[in-house]
Amino acid sequence: MSSSTLTVRPAGPADDAFFAALYRSTRDDLLALPADPAMIDGLVAMQHRMQVAGYRQAYPDARYQVLALDGVAVGRLVSAVVDGAVRVVDIAVLPQARGRGVAGEALRRLQAQAAAGGRGVVLAVRKDNAGARRLYAALGFAVAGDNDTDLELRWSAPDQPCGRGW
Repeated sequence: MSSSTLTVRPAGPADDAFFAALYRSTRDDLLALPADPAMIDGLVAMQHRMQVAGYRQAYPDARYQVLALDGVAVGRLVSAVVDGAVRVVDIAVLPQARGRGVAGEALRRLQAQAAAGGRGVVLAVRKDNAGARRLYAALGFAVAGDNDTDLELRWSAPDQPCGRGW
């Protein structure tokens, strides 16, 4: 991670605007549509609201965290304990901070926390997301299942303790 310092902190209401901007930065597919910019803005905002509502419904006990480099918010990690494993619900990093080790370091820390609690880590990744798939493979995730668009990945720590803390 070069000389930058990554901090991971709990998210709060003051982070909502950052999360909206972060979501927008991940939606090149919508931003590239040949349509009225105001309509695109509304569509992106609606999609973000739907994502937030979906996460809150599917993972009511999820932990929302802000990833910051040298004190500046650059990403988000949403995780929840599901079926005895830590599920990465979502991880996203601003385009200007990608390639700086933010996601990798945040996931390594999550793996350490999960292992200390005797848990594995699971996540889903789009099959066409080659960069994320390379990162997850480098972190020791293995394919546990798939569907038409996504791979389900799982990481298990060697010699995991039997505890259940997280």
